[in-house]
Amino acid sequence: MCWSGEASAVLATIGFGTATYVAYKGESKELWIPLTYFACMELLQAATYVYIDQCDAPPNQILTLFGYIHIAFQPFFVNMVAMYFIPQEVKQRISTIVYSICAVGALAMLVKMYPMAWAGNCIVGWEGFCGTQACSVSGDWHIAWQLPLNGLLSDSPENAIGFRYGLHGVTYIVTAFWMPILYGSWRFVGFHYLVGPLISDILTRDPNEYAAVWCLFSIALCVSVIKSPIRRYLHVETWPYYRKAYAV
Repeated sequence: MCWSGEASAVLATIGFGTATYVAYKGESKELWIPLTYFACMELLQAATYVYIDQCDAPPNQILTLFGYIHIAFQPFFVNMVAMYFIPQEVKQRISTIVYSICAVGALAMLVKMYPMAWAGNCIVGWEGFCGTQACSVSGDWHIAWQLPLNGLLSDSPENAIGFRYGLHGVTYIVTAFWMPILYGSWRFVGFHYLVGPLISDILTRDPNEYAAVWCLFSIALCVSVIKSPIRRYLHVETWPYYRKAYAV
C-alpha cells in the first residue's frame, strides 16, 4: 500500500477548500455540493487509515459501514453534476424523477447490506465490497472495503438472474451512468468513466479496493469539471425529447 491517511486528509482539504472557494465565487451549488460530498469520503478514508486492518476494532467496522452508505447515496450527487450540463428547462422537468430514482437506488443498495438468510451471500473475490465481515483492509495500494453483503443479484447458480456486480453494483451503474445518458449528459458520463471506473480498473485488480480508488479520483473529477477548460466541453444542448421540454 502506497497511499496513506495523510494523503487522503490532504486531498480532503483540497476538496473542501475548492468547494468553499467555488461557493464564495457564486458558482452553481450543483458543482460545489457534490465536491463537498466527495471530499467527505476522503476525510472518511483518512480516518479509516488509523484503524486499517484492525478488523476487530469497532471504529474500523463503523467506518467501513459509513463508506458503503456514502457510496449508496453518491448517485444523487453524480446526477446533480450531470444535470448541470443539460439545458435548464430539461433539468427542471426531470430533476424530481431523477432524484426519486436515485432514492430507490440508494434503498436497493442498503437492502444489499441486510443479512437475509434466503438471499444467500455475496461472492467474495468477485463482487466489490464483499467479505465475510465488516472490515477495511490494505489493498494493493489503497483501502479495500469488506462487508458481509447478501447474495441479491449475485452471479451464483442459486439465482435465476445474476450479475457479476451484484445488486449494489448494477444499481450504481444504472443510476450513475445509464440514467444520465438517457437524459442527455453523455459527455459528462464519458469523462466520468475515464476518470473513475477506467482508471480504477487499471490501477487495481482487487474488487474490494476498486470503490475506494474510484472515490479517490472523484475529487479530481469534480475539480476538473469546476475549475478547468474541460468544463465548457461537457455541456449538451441537443438530445432526443429536448424539444418537448422547450415547448412547455
